[in-house]
Amino acid sequence: NTYIGASYFAEKVNEYGLKHLGGDDDDKCVGFNRTSSAILATMLALKPKKVVHYLPELPGHPSIERSCKIVNAEYFESDNVEEILDKIDKDILVIITGSTMDLKVIELENFKKVIDKAKNEGAIVFVDDASGARVRLLFNQPPALKLGADLVVTSTDKLMEGPRGGLLAGKKELVDKIYIEGTKFGLEAQPPLLAGIYRALKNFSLDRIKKAFERAKNFDLSKIEQLNKELKSIYKDVDIIYERTPTGFVIKRVHKDDSINVKKLVEIGFNLLKEYRIITITVAGMPGASKSLRIDLTSKDAERIDDDYIINAVVESIKMAFKI
Repeated sequence: NTYIGASYFAEKVNEYGLKHLGGDDDDKCVGFNRTSSAILATMLALKPKKVVHYLPELPGHPSIERSCKIVNAEYFESDNVEEILDKIDKDILVIITGSTMDLKVIELENFKKVIDKAKNEGAIVFVDDASGARVRLLFNQPPALKLGADLVVTSTDKLMEGPRGGLLAGKKELVDKIYIEGTKFGLEAQPPLLAGIYRALKNFSLDRIKKAFERAKNFDLSKIEQLNKELKSIYKDVDIIYERTPTGFVIKRVHKDDSINVKKLVEIGFNLLKEYRIITITVAGMPGASKSLRIDLTSKDAERIDDDYIINAVVESIKMAFKI
């Protein structure tokens, strides 16, 4: 039901969302149809003149810079904490990313430094914790609101069993202002989405993420390194850049030429789908998504297959793309 359903599930989302994100009685939590929608609504409501964005590794999610452009806010992002600290004053909206699109996690000391400087200057702190709200728990980091952030947003489908939605929490007066602005443009979550978010929050367990975390630490990536050496001996501009993530691993590049790299990553993604029934975001075609191949072991699908199947699928898919 459009109106009664929204009211009913909004109360549930507020209750469980605040527990999930570390809020208290002075805070409020609301649902948006995407994390990007919550970010856009925040910009529309606060209308900052300048935004500085600290993240553990460049680049930031494109929705942040695009939202800044809509309100003509001057935007600066950096993974150098000293550069960020130098730019913070009372008229700045400070954005912090807790974990990047490729799950690189912020250092807690730098997180605290940026928040402390912002609080001393009287600036508002908004934390983009899309996956970070959960992955940071694996590193014993407190929720963003517990660290002193004014606002935090997280995705309800990343490292949890919810629909693709956004959850915004923080100081009640700020959240109300942002939510009202969001409803003017239809950015808020509708009842079916709120119901899914509520169930995901209620059923959330860190155990599955912890299991994936332990599995990822022991995942043998030596076959990728061996393949990289083999390809380099054949193609001078091939270079497989990969790294372990908290819940799996990511292949960030396979070729030094950007245009060829993107084409090859897409081809590898389609090989994974066609030959091994492994689907990736690269193949799903999400606009603005990171041009990388990420294997997420928190997926239920990943629980059904063993490590050898996954690594062999990736290696063979790369070989097919380079015809060896």
